[in-house]
Amino acid sequence: MITKKNILWVLVLGSVWGVAELFGKDLLTDFGLRGASIWLAAWAILLLSIGRGVWNKIGSSTIIGLIAAAFKFAGPSTNYCHLLGIAALGVFFDVFASSLLAPGRSQWWRPALVGVLTAFGARAFFVWYSVSVAQSDRWIEGGSQMALDHVVRGGSIVAVVALLLAPLGLRIGQKAAAMLSGDPAGDPLTAENR
Repeated sequence: MITKKNILWVLVLGSVWGVAELFGKDLLTDFGLRGASIWLAAWAILLLSIGRGVWNKIGSSTIIGLIAAAFKFAGPSTNYCHLLGIAALGVFFDVFASSLLAPGRSQWWRPALVGVLTAFGARAFFVWYSVSVAQSDRWIEGGSQMALDHVVRGGSIVAVVALLLAPLGLRIGQKAAAMLSGDPAGDPLTAENR
């Protein structure tokens, strides 16, 4: 069910992710962490999982991703491949979560699998789009080694982190939704799609 609370959650989570996309790379670099896209994708999976715990509805994760992507327009230079990469995380998460996190399916491994599939799927789509559609010089010149590094190495790191963050985020979202609905023992995934 579409409620003001659900819409507010989607807006807040998309905005938190969007702000991280604007400032996260510089912040991570300042802390000496390389591979900002890896850690930003892990952060995104956590936020998408929280969102799905609050509102387990087809399309909700895509909307969160689109809101986050829109924040890139506020940056110094808009990179359309990055916009698509951010939105792809939301779409891929939505597709896998809609299949694996249906009401009545609350096994611990399901959100972890959603995170892993999202990590690899979104990164592979980003590379394919950058090379085949956008024909980005950077990605074409980088060749298959750069593509494999992005998908396999980077995707593996995101996937391992997502094994923990996706179930954790889902549980945080479920608890938050239960508290807001006045039912601290409630579990939105076993209830009718809210």
